[in-house]
Amino acid sequence: MHRPSRTQHSCCQRSLFSMAGVRQLILLLLYCEGMNTETTPSPQSDPLITTRKAVSKGQNQVIIEQLEILTPQYIELLCNLTDIPNNPPYITGYWTKDGQEIENSEETVNRNNEQYILKKTFNILARDLGNYSCIFRENQAQVTFVLDVPVIKDKRDKPVVSYTGDSVVLDCKLKHTPNTWIWYKANNTGKELINVTANPLKYKIFIYGNKTKLTVLNLTEEDSGKYICSAEFDIKPSESYVELKVLSYTEPLKPFIAIVVEVIVLVTLILLWEKCNKPQNDNISAGENEPCSEQISKLTRDESNGVEKNTARQRKLEH
Repeated sequence: MHRPSRTQHSCCQRSLFSMAGVRQLILLLLYCEGMNTETTPSPQSDPLITTRKAVSKGQNQVIIEQLEILTPQYIELLCNLTDIPNNPPYITGYWTKDGQEIENSEETVNRNNEQYILKKTFNILARDLGNYSCIFRENQAQVTFVLDVPVIKDKRDKPVVSYTGDSVVLDCKLKHTPNTWIWYKANNTGKELINVTANPLKYKIFIYGNKTKLTVLNLTEEDSGKYICSAEFDIKPSESYVELKVLSYTEPLKPFIAIVVEVIVLVTLILLWEKCNKPQNDNISAGENEPCSEQISKLTRDESNGVEKNTARQRKLEH
């Protein structure tokens, strides 16, 4: 039986050792790479801060600044007080939100080039919207910043009137363009989303950037009520409403019908009066005129009752 030579045996051992060494070297490199790999946190950039400034001059002056907030943000409110008598070296100022003093907001404001500057940075989310005021104690100068979403100002004092079977268009608009518009119908428990997809034959919604229109089709008296348009912003929706009143076609005719009835009764009374007071023959006794008197009296009573009912109805409508 042929045995491998010593040289062959040593070569095989060297190749095995070299393969094992390469394997160990690879494992060692992988282990070292794992040890040296660190998760470096991405540097956080400072939040963008918007600065809003207002200048107050003199004592007891109150200034109101309206600020429209569309997105959550950091905002720096700055009050610059000038024209103070005697120009003291420093005064005391503090901040309030919706009339309540903000804790730890009081600070001493030093004079700088005849000015006193009080500023503070706020993180504004939906719950933080409201009235922020900087107040200087010594002279009661005050600046109020009103932070709110854009207001839909085209509210109508009177309802939109339409009639059964017709269609009506309700609209809302803003100076700013929201992310989208949503329409609701108010009910006893709150509001109900108007779903155009589920009711394509009843509603149509059109959106034109900062304007929206809702078309209500095939009106019935049940469609009367408040319709809410909601402009959706990142921080909070801005809502307004349009009131719709749907009438039947006979509703406008009711006052006219009442007037016509009263005129007919009045004309009938006049004709009966003339007939009853017409010269009679001598052989007609006075007792034959009694039926005319009774008819006139009855019509007069009916007339009075009709007038009283109409008056009562008008009073109810007025109330």
